Formats: sequence, C-alpha cells, structure tokens
Amino acid sequence: MRHFCTLFDSNYLLKGVAMLRSLRANCPSAEVYVLCLDELTQQLLERLDLPGVHCLPLAAVEDEALLAVKPGRKRAEYCWTLSPCLPWYLLQRHPHIEFITYVDADLYFYSDLQPLFDEIGDSSIVIIEHRFVPQLEYFLIRGRFCVEWVSFRRDEEGMACLARWREQCIEWCFYEL
Repeated sequence: MRHFCTLFDSNYLLKGVAMLRSLRANCPSAEVYVLCLDELTQQLLERLDLPGVHCLPLAAVEDEALLAVKPGRKRAEYCWTLSPCLPWYLLQRHPHIEFITYVDADLYFYSDLQPLFDEIGDSSIVIIEHRFVPQLEYFLIRGRFCVEWVSFRRDEEGMACLARWREQCIEWCFYEL
C-alpha cells in the first residue's frame, strides 16, 4: 500500500479529481488523504466516493501554530504553509504509515509509479530539484526545489527533515523574495 496526501479547495476540484483518478489508475494500492480546504470540496469528494480517498477537513490539521499565522497569509501562501503540515499531521496520527508522499493537486500520472518507488528505495527523503534549463535559471531565486512530489519515511532523518520544513514554512511562507 502506498500513502499519499494532497490538499485543494473547490477552485482546484477538477484538477484534484483528475489527479486522484490518474494516481489510482497508475498506483492501484494508493491511499490518499485529501485536506479539503473548503466544505464544498469535502462534500463533493465524499459524494464521488473515490476508492482509497480519505477526506480531512481543514480544521483537523490546524493547530495553534497554523492558526496564529493564518490571518497574515494570503490564501495561496497559507496553502503553501500547509504543504509540510499535512504529512506531519498524518504521520503523527497514523502509526501504520511508514512512508508518505505529498503530491500537488494539479499533477497527472500517465504510467505505473513503481519505477519511481524502485528508484526511491529505502531513502528517507524524496525531493525534486527544479533543474532549470540555462535560459530559466533566473527562477532559482524562487527556490531550488519543487514541492509537487515530496516524500518522507518515518525514520529519524525523514521525520527531522519534515519537522524542520514544517517549522520553516510556519515561520515564513510568502509570495515575495
């Protein structure tokens, strides 16, 4: 069984459902936890009753630290802040999850994911570098790594990295340089 998590609201619902369906088609054992950022998203996902999809309301994940920074963040900034908080929350509450992958809601999978997991092996952390072509290297000012697929193993190194990323995003996560 592979464990994934994602987050989206009703503005991303079509993309999110497409991602969920493509993920299930290419990883039949996928169990996906969706942080529903609004009530409409949760209602519609529950009505769709997609196999292996588990809906979480936003309030489930929001702790004191998140609620403290929420008023000072724009909607997108708060979503970015939540990216490490969701896998952290899930690993804290589901001891059976040994390895979890956060995926962006606007991804689409076209083939079997097993080769990716073969490559990952026993790694504690999976993060993808942007690797911009020379003409686009100026985008590095926005960050070296891409959040679209990030994985963490429940071991000392994986949990330490996820905890640090979570702390850093709560501390500062804005759409500015």
